[in-house]
Amino acid sequence: MISVDLDVQYAAELPDDVCQKELEYVQIVHYRKIMNSEKFEELFHYLKLESVYYSRSQFGGQDWAVDVPAYEDTSMFHILVSGSCMIKFDNDLLCLNPGDVIFFPKTKGHQVIGSQHSAAKDLYSLPVQKVSELYETLELNVEDANKTIVLCGVVKIEHPSGNMLIDDMPIYIHVSREEHLFDSVMEGIVNLIFQEAEAKFLGGESVITRLVDILMIQTIRQWVMKGDDFHGRWLKALKEPKIGKALSLIHQQPEVAWTIETLGKQVGMSRTAFATQFTSLVGDTPMNYLATWRMNVAELRIKNGERVTLDFIESLGYLSESSFRRAFKKIKGYTTSNIPE
Repeated sequence: MISVDLDVQYAAELPDDVCQKELEYVQIVHYRKIMNSEKFEELFHYLKLESVYYSRSQFGGQDWAVDVPAYEDTSMFHILVSGSCMIKFDNDLLCLNPGDVIFFPKTKGHQVIGSQHSAAKDLYSLPVQKVSELYETLELNVEDANKTIVLCGVVKIEHPSGNMLIDDMPIYIHVSREEHLFDSVMEGIVNLIFQEAEAKFLGGESVITRLVDILMIQTIRQWVMKGDDFHGRWLKALKEPKIGKALSLIHQQPEVAWTIETLGKQVGMSRTAFATQFTSLVGDTPMNYLATWRMNVAELRIKNGERVTLDFIESLGYLSESSFRRAFKKIKGYTTSNIPE
């Protein structure tokens, strides 16, 4: 077996007689080394999706087009199960092949089309069937034997680290079936999704939603690790050795009474050098970032049903309820009892 310390970049230099499974093993080991790094641990720990809705659409032939509206504060994806289709938005036209995934971090209006010559119909005007609270189906031109099946979904990422990640992402991410990391594992997941989508098994919608969540997180992970299309500062700062370590300390230990001096000492920098580089990379001062992170975490925890007790505020670095509530109102613009839904 190949050494676990072998970097994937050397795979091309290996002898031809090295088997494919060994190469896949190398890729998995390399991937795990990166994903377990301190800088990204909290990012992917909190990368959980909240389902808004999922749909399975089946179209006959090529003469169809659906106008999909934008959804506020959500992300959207499409997975092509079978057939062929195109995604049209702004001035771009993207062709999908079976197994391809397209992910819109910030859902924007677009069209899913079978032919450029077809007039798009508004999604809400089509005969959508509600299967469950979170799952719908749509069938058009069912008499045509040439079928295209598309899985779509709208999701939210609630945690503040997820929202910061979304802000740094491009308009869309397109991942072909061949590009998925963990090829053999992801291939199995995709095949399971295909089986559930092409049939109507009992409880199929529950299986699909869970499998698709895994596939979406894997898609985001792949984009993060490629690291060549960051649109904002946060991920770039997270990947920088010293500032990235400081961000991880803030994320993982919000209860600590951090100062510029103590954070700088933790990463081996002087107070002035640390404050200057942090502000330059992150776009905010260390103390403002710390306070904002704490309040974002507090809001999420309150939304999830936690009460503002002494233990609660101490876990976020505050010693009194009054000081915590003042800080929350100052940063969020509303009180803990009036958090928007």
